Amino acid sequence: MKPFLLLCAAALTSLTTATAQTAHTSPDETPYKPRIIKDFGFYIGINGVSGAGADGFQLRPLGSRFVALSWRRQLPLSNRPDGPRIGVGPEIAWNNFMFERDQRLVSTVNPATGRQESVLVGDNRDLKRTKLTTFQGNIPVLLMFGPSDRVTFGVGAYAGIRLDSYTKVKPDGGEATRQHGGYNTTSLRWGLTAEAAWGEDTGLFVRYEPSTMLFRDGQGPKVNVWSVGIRL
Repeated sequence: MKPFLLLCAAALTSLTTATAQTAHTSPDETPYKPRIIKDFGFYIGINGVSGAGADGFQLRPLGSRFVALSWRRQLPLSNRPDGPRIGVGPEIAWNNFMFERDQRLVSTVNPATGRQESVLVGDNRDLKRTKLTTFQGNIPVLLMFGPSDRVTFGVGAYAGIRLDSYTKVKPDGGEATRQHGGYNTTSLRWGLTAEAAWGEDTGLFVRYEPSTMLFRDGQGPKVNVWSVGIRL
């Protein structure tokens, strides 16, 4: 009888140990392993301007669009799934400034200063489209919070260099003409940015350039650029 009881006790001990080990290695309790998340983004929204020269630099709200493509990486800063992350990576961005009325942007010499200056001038044609576009390469850096598969928030800044700029004018019933040139726009720009996203795809963003002017000092309207829209 005693050997039988000892055998039963040994079997119960083995079963308890195996059950505990199985529970310990359950998939629900697998330790979280932080990883770098690839995060491609498509931004689309509207542009606006503020500053001392904004009244003379009137834009069509829906025609002045912002578009960007982002190749970001989210780098974990902790071992928690909802821990903070750094989002960083290159992007290319287009700011389209569509002008109101029959105006077009030209670069001319200011006789008082002898310097090149960009100004808006009236056109005697009925213009269907008239705009300035800047094409820029940026490096945004954001501090991000929240689980990557749920609601996340990010705040940070970006800096970039102008790669190209041009004006496009299309008279009503005529052919569009495009002229590439610097138009005295600032070569280096920086700004602040914030994002809020749900899931891994869709979100909202806002950007503002608090001190960087669109045009170089004394060579164009004194305006700062802002953008707001959605990120897909």
